[in-house]
This record gives sequence, structure tokens and C-alpha cells, in this order.
Amino acid sequence: MSASIVIKGGTVVNPDAVRIADVVIADGRIIEVGDNLSAEKVIDAQGRYVSSGFVDLHTHLREPGKEEAETIETGSRAAALGGYTAVVAMPNTDPTQDDSFCCRTRPTG
Repeated sequence: MSASIVIKGGTVVNPDAVRIADVVIADGRIIEVGDNLSAEKVIDAQGRYVSSGFVDLHTHLREPGKEEAETIETGSRAAALGGYTAVVAMPNTDPTQDDSFCCRTRPTG
């Protein structure tokens, strides 16, 4: 069991509102958002944004075929440093890593 964490005083971005608040996380889940909250560990987020992870729907990871430009590992690390929790790789590699999605959605007739 991990220690509870409070992210204090950040600008919390939610679909319903943007406000300065505290966020308490325990066991990997957000358990409370509010004012003057406490936990075992405190992270000062004043002047920073607090939101769910971002998803990049248009990522060029270049592997296979252009590993000198970027690899899946380097692109994923860069995305994580930028706050992205998921990326969707474009299938424009050589060879294409997966074309099943475009083939399923192609009109027939």
C-alpha cells in the first residue's frame, strides 16, 4: 500500500470546471478534490496545471524503418515527459506496423 499524496494549490482542469484546488490520491486513485486537504505526502502545485493524462492521437514514432529519427522508446519517453499517458502511432512506417484499423474502416462498394 502506497502513501497518500495531496497535490496542493494547482489549477485543476476538469470537464466541468477549472479552479484552484487540492487533489488527494491514494492507492493510485483520485479520492478527493477540494480545499485545504491533507495527506501523508504533499506536492506543491501552485502555478501549475493538474489534469488527467493527455492522449496524442497523431504520433510519428518512426519505428520500424526510420529508427535514426525516433524509436518507440524515445517517442514514448518524450510523450510521458510532456504529460501524455497514451499515444496512437501513425501507421506510416516501413513496413507498416499495423494496417488492420484502416482496412476495417474502408468503405466496401
